Amino acid sequence: MVEQTEWLREYQAAYDKFYNTGETTMDMTQYATTETNDLKAADFVGKNLKVKISKVEIRDYPARDNQPASVKGVLHFEGKEKTLVLNKTNTKILINAYGKDSDEWINREVGLSTHETEMGTGWVVKPLDVKEPEFDDEIPF
Repeated sequence: MVEQTEWLREYQAAYDKFYNTGETTMDMTQYATTETNDLKAADFVGKNLKVKISKVEIRDYPARDNQPASVKGVLHFEGKEKTLVLNKTNTKILINAYGKDSDEWINREVGLSTHETEMGTGWVVKPLDVKEPEFDDEIPF
């Protein structure tokens, strides 16, 4: 309740500044941040990141907003503070590239890029040290 009261007090001060002082802008970015240390895809739209996996942890997430509780893999990166929570698609990509044992993922370089989905902006993990298959457009079918 204390945190909620503090937020309301800060919001009221910003509201008063906007409506009672003639100030024409109200900076709402302070209300859009979260306390997590996870990478947010929306912050990196149009950028491609190259990182090296330093650790894989398993994290429990409690039920919230009509979503059931879940357990997800989380990647840590060498020299970086932020982590990446893996969704099912990115987990499958890493399993296909490096195997089901997450210890085999350590010290592997991956590329991170963003893409738009129906649910918003999301991450795509691309293994960088796995050779891409060559495609042949001359095969008749």
